[in-house]
Amino acid sequence: MLADAPPQPVVIASETNEAAASRELPAGVADLIDATLASGNRADAEAVIRSAKLAFPNAAEAIDKRVATRKSSGFALVPAQARNASEPKRPEAAGKPAKEPKVTGEGEAGAFANTGNAPGIGLVGGFKLLAEGANWRIATTARADYQETADVVTREQYRFSAEPNYKFDSRGYLYGLGQFEQDRFQGFASRYSISGGLGYSLLKADHAKLSVKAGPAWRVTNPVDGDRESVVAGLASLEAKIKLTPSLEYSQDASAYFDAQGSTFYTLAALDSRLIGKLKARLSYMVQHETAPELGRLGTDTTSRLTLVYGF
Repeated sequence: MLADAPPQPVVIASETNEAAASRELPAGVADLIDATLASGNRADAEAVIRSAKLAFPNAAEAIDKRVATRKSSGFALVPAQARNASEPKRPEAAGKPAKEPKVTGEGEAGAFANTGNAPGIGLVGGFKLLAEGANWRIATTARADYQETADVVTREQYRFSAEPNYKFDSRGYLYGLGQFEQDRFQGFASRYSISGGLGYSLLKADHAKLSVKAGPAWRVTNPVDGDRESVVAGLASLEAKIKLTPSLEYSQDASAYFDAQGSTFYTLAALDSRLIGKLKARLSYMVQHETAPELGRLGTDTTSRLTLVYGF
C-alpha cells in the first residue's frame, strides 16, 4: 500500500500578481503605497517608498513588486514642477494675488491761524481712516477747529465725511460720498451733502497720483438764522499727491458744489515732511469760499495750520 502523498499547495489560477505582492507586505503598507502612487506626485511617492523600506527592510522586495505592479496598471508619476504646470492656475498663480483688506490711517493735532469770519489762533485735530480691498475702498475723514478769545468761543468748525467706492477697472471707479459740516460763524448750524457718481485716476505712479470725480449731489443746510434749505447740486473734485523727495510730499484736495442758489469752493493744500518713523510735520492752507454767504457773513475763510501727523 502506497503511503499517502503529502498535500500539495493549491494554486488559484486567477490570483493576480498584485495580490501575490501584497500578501508579503505588512498590514497597511500596501494601502499606503497605493494611495501615494494614486496621487501622481513622484516626490511624495519616492519618499513614502523609501520610508517603507527603512521601516520594513525584509519587505523591500515585496514593496518593489507592489510598485511595479501598480505602475503596470496605469499609475504614472509626474514630477512636481510638471504637475503644477498642468494644473489650472488660480488667481495667485496667474499673477493676480488675492488682496487682503488693508486698513491704514493717520491722526493729526496742532494749531491754526485763521482769517475771515473768525480771525485768530486756535487748535485743530483730525483723523483719516482708509479700508481698502482688491476692488473697493472706504475712506473716512474728520476735522475739528476750535478757538477761544477772552473766554469767548470765536471759531467752532467741524467736518466729517465718508466715501465708499468700487473700482470697475484699473483706473475708473464708482463713488458715493456723505458729508457733514458745522460752522456757526460761517452762518450754518449744520449742512449735509450726499453725492454719487464716477471717478477716474488720471495719473497712477509711485511718485505722483491724480484723480478726479464728479456727479450729482443733494445738500441740506440749516442756517443759524433762517429756514432750512434743500437743493440739488453738482459736485466736482480733485485729489493730487506728489512725492517731491523721499521725505517730502505735497497734496492737494479741491472740491466744488454748484447749485442754483450758490456754490461752495473748498481747497486744502498740504506739505508733509517726515520726521521720525511714522511721525510727520504738516503745513497746510485751507480756503473755503461761499458765493452766496449767509446774511452778515464774509464769503471767504482761510486757515493756515501747523500740525503733527502720526500714521498707522
